[in-house]
Amino acid sequence: MIIPVEAAPAGEMRRWYKWLGLFVLVANVGLVAVFGLQELSATGQLVQFCVALAAGVLLILSSFDLPWGVEWYRLAGAGYVCLASLFLFSGVDDGLWMLAVSFIGALTIATFGFDLALGGRFFRVNTDA
Repeated sequence: MIIPVEAAPAGEMRRWYKWLGLFVLVANVGLVAVFGLQELSATGQLVQFCVALAAGVLLILSSFDLPWGVEWYRLAGAGYVCLASLFLFSGVDDGLWMLAVSFIGALTIATFGFDLALGGRFFRVNTDA
């Protein structure tokens, strides 16, 4: 039995990347605003914060038509890979079980990000936006 696949219109899908990126940015900047800059004194937290900012900016940029020669889905894929690395960083200090769970979550998100950056062959992403 073949399951029909219905893809969302590319413009509709690209619009949601803007909101996801904005959520990532606001959440991270808001946490730093609430808890203060001293929370970023450790190198691990600073790296996580910078990667989260990069993910948010990449996802927001992917929702716009940019004058560069970079396609939108490559920026969105890089943003997802940044989000995947956040999952990986979050489980480092919490023991072996959380590291394994974080690794599986990061691998899942990174797989989608790499596929999206390469044109969405396996997840059937409409790259004609």
